[in-house]
Amino acid sequence: MPEATINGYRMHYEVYGQGQPLVMIHGGLGGGEGCAPMVEHHADVLADRFRLVFYDRRAAGQSEMPSGGYSLANQVQDLHSLMQRLKITRAHVLGSSGGGPIATRFALDHPEMVDTLLLINTMSYASAREREARQRELEGLLANEAAHGRGVSVERALEARNPGIRENEPGRFARLRAINLVRFDGMVQTIQSYLDIGDSIEQRLGELNIPTMVVHGDADTTIPVDCAYRLHECIGGSELHIIPGAVHGLMTNEADRVRNMMLDFLERSAVSLQPSGRGQS
Repeated sequence: MPEATINGYRMHYEVYGQGQPLVMIHGGLGGGEGCAPMVEHHADVLADRFRLVFYDRRAAGQSEMPSGGYSLANQVQDLHSLMQRLKITRAHVLGSSGGGPIATRFALDHPEMVDTLLLINTMSYASAREREARQRELEGLLANEAAHGRGVSVERALEARNPGIRENEPGRFARLRAINLVRFDGMVQTIQSYLDIGDSIEQRLGELNIPTMVVHGDADTTIPVDCAYRLHECIGGSELHIIPGAVHGLMTNEADRVRNMMLDFLERSAVSLQPSGRGQS
């Protein structure tokens, strides 16, 4: 799959299919598998309808961990630069979890490039309670590194985010541990950049005049469902879908249901799902 130096770092990205572009931004706050799980669950099914674009964010998946550039504004520029490289002038933009703020800020800064905005189990980061939770994650990561070493710090962070992963998915645990050890400094910078968002997104949500869909699980303990209600309240004309009993990670653990919601939403938004040639390279 392609790799290129884009906006100052070596980015891994993948493109599938033909039709209107749909950019899907993965979650996480650095480290992790990047876009691979979304590719696995959605690329084959959606490639006959869209030109799908996936990419690994800074210090995530197979992309490089640069020494800097983790601010939200610059991560939005990463996306903008990738779309320019691919000669995409307009796209549907989906942000899952930690990808949500990038998608939202991109839509605010470049509304002329966004046909629809799809926000999946994400938030604006304005909630003091949620910022405090991320602050505790960052402090725990650094405190465990200082007291026990980077390896233990990474392991404890993985287990906190994914209870039971060491015992139930030892192969995935080992793979994520290896990735996160290498990407540790980028993870720290990414978490800090999300803490720095404050209310900078939420105070602008009223500017959005783009068809927007918000989807969340009501059993999500990583990003509480209240955050979805807040996005829906602040984004005029948006529609909200709450999935009963669903936890975080909807793009994989509720893949079929969310994908059907996406397709229905795009159809009802009067956006053609047939190849239009617009924004194609």
